Amino acid sequence: MIDKNWEGAAPDPAWVKQEISRLNEAVDLFATSMKARLTEKAEEGWTGWDKPESSIKIWNALLAQGAAIPLAKGQEVDIANLAMMLWFLNGRPTS
Repeated sequence: MIDKNWEGAAPDPAWVKQEISRLNEAVDLFATSMKARLTEKAEEGWTGWDKPESSIKIWNALLAQGAAIPLAKGQEVDIANLAMMLWFLNGRPTS
């Protein structure tokens, strides 16, 4: 996802299968952290994430947390949760 094989050679199918498995594992671990953080925020009383009128607040929070990349270290889960909220509000794919 970061580096691309620009030589035009097809990747080894076994490598592709292994890479997909590693990506799926990383997504599952990250999603678990996202869900835990969302649960924590819900228990604190935070709400409104699914209201269209909250979209601008979510954009602003996303920009504020993600703009200064070195300072965003440790906030990756919060940034991902804000991105998920925007994805939800902006017509997520239904399939």
